[in-house]
Amino acid sequence: MKTTLDAFLSQQPNWVFFITGLIIIIGVITIFILIGRAAIKYTEKIDKELGFQKIQQDLHETKYQAAIHQDISLQTINALSNAERFLEQLQHARIDSVQVEDNLETYENLMIRVVNALSSDIKFHPGEQHRCAVWIEESDQLVYFTGSNSFDGRHEARVLSLNETIPGRCFRKKETQLVQDVSTDVDGSPHNGSYGAILCIPLSEWGVLTVDAHRSFKEEVTHICHLYARFVDLAFFEYSQMLDDGYFDQHFREGE
Repeated sequence: MKTTLDAFLSQQPNWVFFITGLIIIIGVITIFILIGRAAIKYTEKIDKELGFQKIQQDLHETKYQAAIHQDISLQTINALSNAERFLEQLQHARIDSVQVEDNLETYENLMIRVVNALSSDIKFHPGEQHRCAVWIEESDQLVYFTGSNSFDGRHEARVLSLNETIPGRCFRKKETQLVQDVSTDVDGSPHNGSYGAILCIPLSEWGVLTVDAHRSFKEEVTHICHLYARFVDLAFFEYSQMLDDGYFDQHFREGE
């Protein structure tokens, strides 16, 4: 059979081989073109699907960010509304002509309302809880004055050192201390429970406002804390003007 095939091919003119080779080359090129076009179409389809997925992801992220900004806006509006109410109460306390004891109680109650409102108004996640307190410098230490409901009766006589504590450092330097992870701070307390972050705001020359949080603080929250700290500062300033040294010392001895 091989001899017959060789004899057949030897009888063919050269142009037959030329045309046959040309047909084979054209066929191979055509196959490559078809494969290439199919690959391009497949790639375009994949790109479209990936592009659609990216659009969906971008849309989801946009909706998520919009929801966050809406929550921040509502949180800010609520804080400003409370701030306006606190300012009115301060004004009424200064204008109203009442006995000193009644005014003292008014300012004390106002400071308590401010710290309780603060612990509630800075919540950003469901079930989130913050612990807020006002500490007053007394005999080279910080003495607990009042706090939010998260503080129980055991904290009424609590004192903090001006050294080796974050609130103490805040008072000494008269600078806000924002520590997102107390375990990494040289003055961080290892006995802070589940509260992993703390914000300390100095209150003029007399004390510190502390805010403990389970999560790190958002920037918007710190602004609200500073705003409320100013109301505590104003309320205590008016409060302290009505106290003589003897009453002031007696107040803290009873607290201890």
